[in-house]
Amino acid sequence: MNLQEIEKLKSILTQFVMKGCHMQCISNQNNSLKAAGRVVGVGFRPLWSSPIDSKIEKIELNYIDQRGTLQPYSLYNVVGYDIVSYDGENIEDSDHISFDMHVYSPIKAASTEPYDKVRISIHKGSAK
Repeated sequence: MNLQEIEKLKSILTQFVMKGCHMQCISNQNNSLKAAGRVVGVGFRPLWSSPIDSKIEKIELNYIDQRGTLQPYSLYNVVGYDIVSYDGENIEDSDHISFDMHVYSPIKAASTEPYDKVRISIHKGSAK
């Protein structure tokens, strides 16, 4: 990732959280649900990106699960992402967006794809 891609991802996630959204996070390795609920906060490390950055060290999504408990969901070493789908004319006008986050895994460093994929679906409004 380059600085523009990092800032675009941060902007998209922040805008969705500010307007109120729900999320589902699914591991592409075994298609298991990792997290689901209403997102109430998002944080990034580092908070301020620099031109030499090629990854986001940590993205933390704080959400309220179906039992009403505040839960953190963290992705570490995000080295890239793909926008899988969105439902608006452009991303900023969309009510639903799906990402495949590429999370670097040192265990897979020698393989042809040295990252795990996590599918994050975010939609504005109430849970669907």
